[in-house]
Amino acid sequence: MERRMSAYIGCLLGLAAGDGLGHGPEPVNGYLPTSAYTQLAAYSCCGLLVGMTRGQLSGTMAPPVRYVAMALREWAQLQLWRRPEPVRCWISRSPRLDYRRCPEPELLDVLAAGELGTMEDHASAFCGPGALMAGVAVGLFYDPDRLPRRELQRLGAEAAALTHGDPMAFLSAAAAAHLISRILWDGAEDLEKLSRETGAMLKRRFGREYHQAARIGAGLKTARTLAKTKDIPRQEALERLGRERADQVLAGAVYCCLTGSDDPAADIRAAAEWSAAGAALTGALLGAVHGCEALPWREELECESVLRELAEDLFRGCAMTKNGRVFDIEWEAKYV
Repeated sequence: MERRMSAYIGCLLGLAAGDGLGHGPEPVNGYLPTSAYTQLAAYSCCGLLVGMTRGQLSGTMAPPVRYVAMALREWAQLQLWRRPEPVRCWISRSPRLDYRRCPEPELLDVLAAGELGTMEDHASAFCGPGALMAGVAVGLFYDPDRLPRRELQRLGAEAAALTHGDPMAFLSAAAAAHLISRILWDGAEDLEKLSRETGAMLKRRFGREYHQAARIGAGLKTARTLAKTKDIPRQEALERLGRERADQVLAGAVYCCLTGSDDPAADIRAAAEWSAAGAALTGALLGAVHGCEALPWREELECESVLRELAEDLFRGCAMTKNGRVFDIEWEAKYV
């Protein structure tokens, strides 16, 4: 399997594995269950692919964040036991991805309330770690032919700001998008160096408008310092970093990656003892670095085939264009 394809699949499967292990150390009925963290990432990815397809086939499209909003609203309807009409995300027809498993009920409150937020006009003051899953989805969506990296960082923040109005949350999502895109597209595997780069990016890109950008960079620096401090036990270091807010989970996931072994599966399992959201982000990062072959839970993930197909679609992109000769009936059924 091509390295980048394996990295795409590994990113989504690693996220789902960390999510599942974070809610229980052993499979339930033979499966590692998924919660809203996996669902949020999957629906955000699906919405972005719907938007990309519409743009290529019609020549015009709304801002990409609007398609993320559409997909998240559809997910929320399923979580509230309402069947969306029409179904715009094909993954809504997939078993197990519509299970009600939302560890952050504030998300549903925001999505059910009406207008979603923006970076400038907040719909909530929420800073939960679910914001990071939007960043992972945007990082997976990145392609230099689709959008410049500068727009990628903004889109990561915008996608999270739909539901998470605290700048610490949506700027952390921009950081997650940057990390994932650099690993997938540039093969960046030195996560210490990449975390330094990410902190500098936040300050440069958002620092004038949001003083919180420097605080997130400081959190990443603390994670690097703790990773080098051998006399502090792992769980104590993670408790120092915290696990309630998106920026804390971002720093903790970077710490888990920096203190890891040569066994990404063991590292994801260790992160799951700290935080489900942290294990999900750790799994996404390590899955992107090491590829799907390094993850042993492929047959135990309850939505493995759906996530694999979604990752392959993100990797390949839409081959159809306006007035083009290529027609993909399967892609049309999923994204048109």
